[in-house]
Amino acid sequence: MSLPHRISGNLALDLANTISWRSTAWEVDHLATFDDVLAWSKEVGLIGDEFVASPPEQRTLLEQVLALRKAVYAAGSAIASGLDPLRTDLDVIRDIAAVALRHASLSGSPYTLHFEGIYRVTGTFAWSALDLLRGDELSRLKQCPPDDCHWLFIDRTKNGSRRWCDMGTCGNRAKKMAYRKGRVNSKQLP
Repeated sequence: MSLPHRISGNLALDLANTISWRSTAWEVDHLATFDDVLAWSKEVGLIGDEFVASPPEQRTLLEQVLALRKAVYAAGSAIASGLDPLRTDLDVIRDIAAVALRHASLSGSPYTLHFEGIYRVTGTFAWSALDLLRGDELSRLKQCPPDDCHWLFIDRTKNGSRRWCDMGTCGNRAKKMAYRKGRVNSKQLP
């Protein structure tokens, strides 16, 4: 299975976007198994080939990643719609970040968090979500409007005019549909 494009501008949002064609007959869950999570985590640079997890750690990692994905998506969708996210979604993000912090060290200058074990994955996602929630880009959080996408992204355009997660896919599809609809409507005129 191919891995989803990372177009959101934030790692936690990229995690939320690992379901394609959400809530349609064509829905694809790119992180359905531990091996999927492992492959995607390697692709985004969180872990290398040396990463090893025991079977219980694998289950925990998969459970936490899926819980984070659900919480980040729900909170992000609410924020993009101008609503307050549910406390339960924020609690999931906070709780996983807190557990990961207990499995982290600080080093460097400026100091950087270095997560250990499975928290190299879940800790990085949870703290990315917290950084977004606490940061100045939260007001630029948007959601792709097509009925079959709904991916989340940060609109970093100067005038805040970005409408789609990706112009090459959803943007082009929306423009083609609008063009076809316009042609149909113009043919119906007397």
